[in-house]
Amino acid sequence: MIRTLKWLVAAVLLLALLAALGAYGWLRSAGRAQVDGELKLSGLTAPVKVLRDGHGVPYIFAANTPDLFRAQGFVTAQHRLMQMELFRATWRGELAASFGEAALPSDIRMRVLGIARNGERHAQNISAETRAFLQPYVDGVNAYVSEHTADHPVELRIAGLAPRPWSVADLVTLVHFVHHTHATNFKTEVVAQKLIDQIGPERARELFPLLNNPDWPDSSVRRQAAAPAPAAEHTAALGLNWEHLLVRPDTLNHQGLGSNNWAVGPSRSASGHAMLANDPHLDNRILPGMWHPVGLFAPGIQAVGAALPGVPGILVGRTQHVAFGVTNAYGDVQDLYIETLDPANPQHYLDGGRSVPLGTVNETIRVKDSAAPGGVREHALTVRTTKRGPVISDHPGLGPKGDKLLVLRSTDAEVLGPVIGLEGFLTAPNAAAFDAEVQKIDLMMFNFVFADAQGAIGHRASGAVPIRAGADGSAPRLPPADGGDDWIGFIPKDRMPGQLNPARAWVGTANHDTRPDGFPWYYTNYVAPDYRYQRMSQVLGSASQMRVDDHWTLMRDDRNLQSDVLRPLLVAALQNDPAHADLAALLAAWDGVDRAEAAAPLVYQALYREVALGTFVDELGADTAGDMLSSWYFWQQRFAALVATPNAAWFDDVRTPDRQETLADVIRSAAPRARATIEAQQGKDVSTWQWGKAHRLAFVSPLRRKGAGQELVGGFSIDKSGSGETLNRGVYDFMAPFDTKFFASMQLVVDFGDPDKIEAVLAGGMSERHFQPHQNDQARLWAAGQRTAWWFNPVQVEAHAVARAVLVP
Repeated sequence: MIRTLKWLVAAVLLLALLAALGAYGWLRSAGRAQVDGELKLSGLTAPVKVLRDGHGVPYIFAANTPDLFRAQGFVTAQHRLMQMELFRATWRGELAASFGEAALPSDIRMRVLGIARNGERHAQNISAETRAFLQPYVDGVNAYVSEHTADHPVELRIAGLAPRPWSVADLVTLVHFVHHTHATNFKTEVVAQKLIDQIGPERARELFPLLNNPDWPDSSVRRQAAAPAPAAEHTAALGLNWEHLLVRPDTLNHQGLGSNNWAVGPSRSASGHAMLANDPHLDNRILPGMWHPVGLFAPGIQAVGAALPGVPGILVGRTQHVAFGVTNAYGDVQDLYIETLDPANPQHYLDGGRSVPLGTVNETIRVKDSAAPGGVREHALTVRTTKRGPVISDHPGLGPKGDKLLVLRSTDAEVLGPVIGLEGFLTAPNAAAFDAEVQKIDLMMFNFVFADAQGAIGHRASGAVPIRAGADGSAPRLPPADGGDDWIGFIPKDRMPGQLNPARAWVGTANHDTRPDGFPWYYTNYVAPDYRYQRMSQVLGSASQMRVDDHWTLMRDDRNLQSDVLRPLLVAALQNDPAHADLAALLAAWDGVDRAEAAAPLVYQALYREVALGTFVDELGADTAGDMLSSWYFWQQRFAALVATPNAAWFDDVRTPDRQETLADVIRSAAPRARATIEAQQGKDVSTWQWGKAHRLAFVSPLRRKGAGQELVGGFSIDKSGSGETLNRGVYDFMAPFDTKFFASMQLVVDFGDPDKIEAVLAGGMSERHFQPHQNDQARLWAAGQRTAWWFNPVQVEAHAVARAVLVP
């Protein structure tokens, strides 16, 4: 009997193994896109050649520009159709139809903000030229969706997504979605108002973001006066129930969107030509990542770089004339308004003393629900609006106290111009012409850094940023008393932060304050602290004869200049404390480099967190302090200035009225908590502690984001060097340390002295298809600090092609 059971168990296990192997084999074969031979693409005027290199990067050769973009849409859909459908379901607020109740908050958010509504309205306004730029790409996507169903990724079915035809409005809406994800100011306005509610406007001002452009003359003095003052009307709490906002700012966690980009002129380059480097920082953990590399070749166009799936052309890379890269500029294009309901008619609001009807938009969200008839239920949503935007503080039964409404105004609902602003990137003949193209962008607030084949370099911030009358955009504002418009214009595009050919022969941005000295308008109050830019300046300012390896080394630089401010004070406070002198010794011997294998960076980060919490929780309370500290850019530069005054009132613990604490007291109080955090993760033996073991980065499949078995679908983890303050970025959630969330999603270096290639790598892969080598092969190179070639010279493309397809009409 026992022997029979053993044979039965063995047989069952064997059958399960065979079934698993069969499923794996089926997925490997059924999941492959056709990358060789002939494929039909309707609408072409001539055959298009598509070559792919050893990492699956496609290089498209077309007889004309419409065919080029039509083929780009087709090829992108081959690689990323599920990703594109997920993007579209996100911005349309349709995720819950596939993923159920857990996705409903995201859908509500998108419907309230009106991302799709705004994009569809905008699409009706675009020019014939912009439509001609977008339509062929859409046609290529749709040809793949409708004519090549057998080639679709099986992941679509697994995810429960059914592809539908795409439209020009979808592509325009994608631009609106990107704009929204980069426009984070309303989060900081909520933080600012919470501070005002908690401690009053004057003390709140002491914590408002401190702006500093290190390039200003006498910057150390100027920055002390750079913090905006709260608006005069903020003299009391609003009485809003912040926890019950219908559209909450993602629990106020810092987005981490960032990046570094720089360019050097010929005098700093070994090749005697201009060079450019870029590494956009995103949450790129979900494979295959956000970027889609591509080479584009047609009469008048020769380009290679990275595109966003759903946008024709490239956003980062080079043409035969210009190279360009992006960082987030954080131009303030959002304002929260405190509107007042009409006490005599709650269906109206007061505007300039007049009673005005609230607008309403009725939405129906489909929610996957096994208990509902047909497996789907409907969630009704009514969005109320004023002339300034949607009400984000509505919630049935839980809305704000009293008669106040919180309304979000954003340029993506109002600036619906005839062009997108990307149309001329591939054909701009030089840096000055590219600068002019950047100035056409209304949505998406990027810092573009660019260089050209003649040796010119430059920087320009994009986007239409409002000029405000009265209070700036640092906190929620009251509408004008007369009902007028306090957005009185927009910063002229040619006056947006930027420069061409500076005498120092380099330009660069790191999400810092890039306003030129004497800039006459409010631009933003939310920028990165200047540590990364300062480190960039140290290296580039003394560089000469730079080669690609030098730029690569700088992108992977782990020197943490922020630690120079607090580290000596940590050592001084703890070195004579028997319980924590070992921590002081580690920090005293540390060179400020955030190496994965070192213990000191872990000790520093744990202490930094606990010192910040110990400074603010007593006066702000745990919730408000957590919200502020989770928005890293809001407080870090201010905190560095505060640390320079160890006897500042903020270090005094108000819960001990009989004692006056200083920064040293806060540090000594923080040390046991920091040690406990580390020991809970890595044990008590200090000699075994390592930053990288805490600061992990996990790449995951979109179909298996957590839990066991991630490695079977392409996921893997690494110990991560760097931190939020280093050029080699590794940002973690302040309230959930220390796993890496935001990092370099791609790294790229262009040397105009190299006619054959750019050197680059994705933190991901080309294809979303599982069990295929190009899902994560570049991510493994990236993790090892390696790079590959994205070919620019057609001769080299031919020489390195491993797959050859022809798209025919």
